[in-house]
Amino acid sequence: MPTPYHHGSLRQALLEQGRQVLAEQGLAAVTLRELARRTGVSHGAPLRHFPDRESLLDALAAQGFDELVDALVAADLAGDLPSRLTVYAHTHVGFAVANGALMELMFSRDLRPEASGGDAARAAARFFALGAHMLGEPDPRELGPLPYLLAATLEGISSLVAHGRLPEQRVEEVTAAAVEFMLPAIRDQLDRATPTAD
Repeated sequence: MPTPYHHGSLRQALLEQGRQVLAEQGLAAVTLRELARRTGVSHGAPLRHFPDRESLLDALAAQGFDELVDALVAADLAGDLPSRLTVYAHTHVGFAVANGALMELMFSRDLRPEASGGDAARAAARFFALGAHMLGEPDPRELGPLPYLLAATLEGISSLVAHGRLPEQRVEEVTAAAVEFMLPAIRDQLDRATPTAD
């Protein structure tokens, strides 16, 4: 039974319903027609905010990246490098485990600004810039391999959980092992990026 839309932002109501459908039924079920039905509006009403399904999915992915960045920023990233990386990794994987379908949508999109130019690409750029800063990347517009390696490692752990190939009770252990594995490479990059005094 649809939940009628009465007040406030129809755009936000559509995104909320989109998140719910995505989590419950998967990506294929997220359509403008279904969200219109769920919000109790005409089939054409969502087009005022999302001209097509792709723009809706882009907005959902952007929302996901914004929430992930907020979670990472809110995490205590102070302390030495092992502490910062540990908190970052566990926060990232924890968000992914709680939002598996959304994470798959976020990272399945073409996130190159020149390719899409959408909100998801801009939000993803903020996510990668945050990781780049922690890793000592000098220019977030010209990233080296480490931010991508870190993201791929954490996304891989999350995907294994989402597909039932890694039991949730082992997530902490595997994430900790990933941090330990990556630390030497990150330390090496930070050492090379720090100028030495003559």
